[in-house]
Amino acid sequence: MIKVTYQVVNDVILGLKVLGHADYSKLGELDLVCACVSSIVIGGLNQINDDKNYKMKVNSGDVKVVVSKANNNDDIVLKTIVTQLRTLETKYPKNINVKNE
Repeated sequence: MIKVTYQVVNDVILGLKVLGHADYSKLGELDLVCACVSSIVIGGLNQINDDKNYKMKVNSGDVKVVVSKANNNDDIVLKTIVTQLRTLETKYPKNINVKNE
């Protein structure tokens, strides 16, 4: 299962973690849920304008983002990522879990 956690302070996302594998498909086959999560997260992070205010680590499918100084436009990007992942979770609750910590 992919586990997504994010932290919100004063209505601003200050951290995001995406860890694990969906296990939707058999090993060696294309995993639709993993592909969707990857597209949502990497595509979204590519839209961060002020990346010097973000520590981003992408390693073998796991993603960690820590916000040092938020701005409105980039916060909208992170909120959009979370909204899209929550939408995916409604369809595949056995493969992805999204929660605010």
